[in-house]
Amino acid sequence: MSAPSVDIHRLLQALTVRTVGFLGEELGIEVTTQSQHLDDVQKLDLKHLTAIMSATDNMKLYLAYSFDESLIIKAFEVYCQELDIAEEERETYVEETAGDIINIIVGNALADMSAQGRVIGLSPPIVITEAKSVMRHRGAKFASASLATAFGGLNIHLIGPGELFDDTLDYVEA
Repeated sequence: MSAPSVDIHRLLQALTVRTVGFLGEELGIEVTTQSQHLDDVQKLDLKHLTAIMSATDNMKLYLAYSFDESLIIKAFEVYCQELDIAEEERETYVEETAGDIINIIVGNALADMSAQGRVIGLSPPIVITEAKSVMRHRGAKFASASLATAFGGLNIHLIGPGELFDDTLDYVEA
C-alpha cells in the first residue's frame, strides 16, 4: 500500500485560507471566527445545505462545505445580484451557488498543492439540502474547520481513511 500523500493539515489550512479569502473578497462577507479540529465522532451533523466533492490521489478523500441557510442565501444574493431570477428558480440557483463556491475554492487550493508536484483529481460537486448527518464508516476520520460570519456559519469537512489523519490536529481558534 502506498503511503498517504495528502497532508490533511495542510489541505485543511489551504481550504480555510482560500474560503476566508473568497468570502471576503468575492462576496464581501467577513469571517469573524474560525477553528479547526479532528473529529473523533461517529457522525457529522450537517447544516442546511452541503456541497460535496471527492478528491482522488492515491486515496479517496471527500470534501464537504456545509452552510447555514442564512449564509448560503446571502452568498447567493451577492453572487447573483446582476441576474434576474424567477422565484421558482431561486432554490436551484442557491444550490448552484454552493456548487460554484466549493468548485472554485477547492480547485484553487488543490492547484496550489499541484503546483508543488502533486496532482489530485476532483469530482464535480453534488449538493444536498437539509441532510441531517453523515455517519462515519469504520476506519474513516473527519477533520473540520468551522467559520462564523455575521450571516451564519460554514463548516468545511474532510472525510477519509484514518491513515490519512494523525491525531495531532489540535483545536485551533483564530
